[in-house]
Amino acid sequence: MSLTVEGENGTDGAEADVGDDPEKLSKTIKALQDQLKRLQSNLPEEFISEEKPDSPLGLKVQKELKISGQIGNPGQKDKLSFVSLIHQIEGAIKKGYSEREVVAAVVKAVTPGLQLRNYLEGRSDLSPILRRLLRAHFQEKSSTELYQELCNIAQGPRETAQSFLLRCLALKERILFASKEEDAEFKYESSLVEAMFMHSVSTGLADADIRQEMKPRLLHGKLSDEELFEKLNQVVYREMERKKKMQQKHHFVTPVEVKDEPGASGSAEKKKEKKEGNSLYEEVQLLKLQVAEIHQALTSGWQNPTPQLRQRGCSKCQQANKGDTCKHCYKCGKFGHFARGCRQTGNEQGSPLRDEGR
Repeated sequence: MSLTVEGENGTDGAEADVGDDPEKLSKTIKALQDQLKRLQSNLPEEFISEEKPDSPLGLKVQKELKISGQIGNPGQKDKLSFVSLIHQIEGAIKKGYSEREVVAAVVKAVTPGLQLRNYLEGRSDLSPILRRLLRAHFQEKSSTELYQELCNIAQGPRETAQSFLLRCLALKERILFASKEEDAEFKYESSLVEAMFMHSVSTGLADADIRQEMKPRLLHGKLSDEELFEKLNQVVYREMERKKKMQQKHHFVTPVEVKDEPGASGSAEKKKEKKEGNSLYEEVQLLKLQVAEIHQALTSGWQNPTPQLRQRGCSKCQQANKGDTCKHCYKCGKFGHFARGCRQTGNEQGSPLRDEGR
C-alpha cells in the first residue's frame, strides 16, 4: 500500500510505502491532515463550514433551493397559500440563500401556464417587489379585514367545535402575520388580537352547553393554543357522552301495563277511558262518511246552469218571428221610445238610447 504526500510548499512530494505498518500509516494520515488544513487556509471564508462539514474536505455544500408545493390560482385547496409560501421564503433566507436564489425558486414553483409566471419570468428586478406581487396574486386580505372577520366569526351548521376552534386559531395567526408586513395600514398588537380571539370563540360556539362550560376558561384563563384545544376536546367528549346516556335512557324506558285486581278502583277508570275512546273513534268515522257523501254529491249531481238569453223584440214581433227587425219598445210594444226609457218601468225622464234587451 502506497500514498503520495505533498511537501510543505505544495509542489514536491514523495510516495510513501506504508504497507501494513500502523506507525507509518498514522504518520501518513497526519501528513494528509496537515496538507488539508493548508489548502483550507487558502480558500475564502464563505466556502468553509463553521459547523459539521457536509463534505469530506470541509467545504460548505448548499443544495439548490426548491419550494415545497406549487403556486396556483387563489383559493385552490391543493396549492400553496400565501402564508405557507412566505414561511418557506423566510426560512430559505435564514439558511443563507440569496435573494436571487429565492426569486428563482419562487418563479419555478408557479404553475406553468399562469399569467403570473409569464409576468415574473419577464422581469429582472423582482427582489424588492416579490412579496407585494405575491400578496396581490393571492388576493390576501389586509389586517383590518381579517380582524373584522374574527369579530364576526361563528360556528357553521355542519362544522364541529374543534374545526371552528382551528379556524379561529388560523385567522388569529393571519392577523398577526399581516400586522408584521411593512406596508400594513394598521398593526394590531398580539394582546388585542388574543383578547378578541377568546371573545369570538366564547360567543361563536353553537352548542349552548359547550359554550357555557368553555366561557370561564376563555375569558379568565390564560391558556396556550394547545391547552385550549385539549380543554375543548374534553368538554366535547363529556357532552357527547352525556347525550348518549340520555338517549339510551329514553330508549330503554318502556311503558309497563299494570293489571288491576277485580273490584279495584282503577278498573272502572280504564273502562271509562276505553268507552270514551270508542265513542271518539265512531264519531270520527261518521264524520268521514259525511264528508265522502258531500264530496260525491258535489262531483256527480252538481250541474252549472247555463244562462238563458232574452229574445230580441217585443212580444208581438217575437210571435211573428220578426224580433231581429223590431223597432218597438220591448216593454210596452209602442213606437217612440225604448225599454230603458219606458214610463211603465217608473223612469219618467226616458232615455234616448236603445235597449237591446241584453
